[in-house]
Amino acid sequence: MPKVLPEYLELRRQQILDAAAACFARRGFHQTTMQDICGEAELSPGAVYRYFRSKEEIIEAMGQHRQRENAERLEQAMAKGKTAEVFDELLRVFFVDRVEEEFSAYCALTIEFMSEAPRSPRIRESLRQTNKAVRDGLLEVVRQSQERGDIDATLDPEAVARVMVALYHGFITQRLIDPDVDVRSYARAAGALFGGTFWRGETPASRTNAQAVLQH
Repeated sequence: MPKVLPEYLELRRQQILDAAAACFARRGFHQTTMQDICGEAELSPGAVYRYFRSKEEIIEAMGQHRQRENAERLEQAMAKGKTAEVFDELLRVFFVDRVEEEFSAYCALTIEFMSEAPRSPRIRESLRQTNKAVRDGLLEVVRQSQERGDIDATLDPEAVARVMVALYHGFITQRLIDPDVDVRSYARAAGALFGGTFWRGETPASRTNAQAVLQH
């Protein structure tokens, strides 16, 4: 029997994942069957089940794939060094430089998985691991920036990282509901929030008091 090259196996595996992603984004998780995925991938059930035994296994593999992609984006951004340049690069690779059609499907798929997570411990854990991987990378960015004096050192770095993730998830939700949302304007507003250029007015006493309460 001829030996199957690892490269071929990986290509076939990715073919199945791409097909499943298209089906999930178009029909939803529950409405998609393994047969639908086979048809989308143009593979026999035997070929698909050789790699994945269930839709849950496919989702876990998708999560692992996203973790690798996100790790590459974070590493690319962190290589910039200076905090402002790192933030600019994060906005570019996560928001701006995305293929329109692929990003639309990505948003739909992400919301689909989030809506399914409360009902499926397996999917919830997969999402938790994916989010944690991104958050850990951002956490390192924040800590390095705090050490350089660029970010307020009194802030909890994990909380800052969670706010950054929330901005991204919020964008995905809005992008799904309103495909015409201006990505670049959103990215500029997010950059202003973290770049210190968002607030131009005087700091009111009420705001100062509220910050004092939050610190206790």
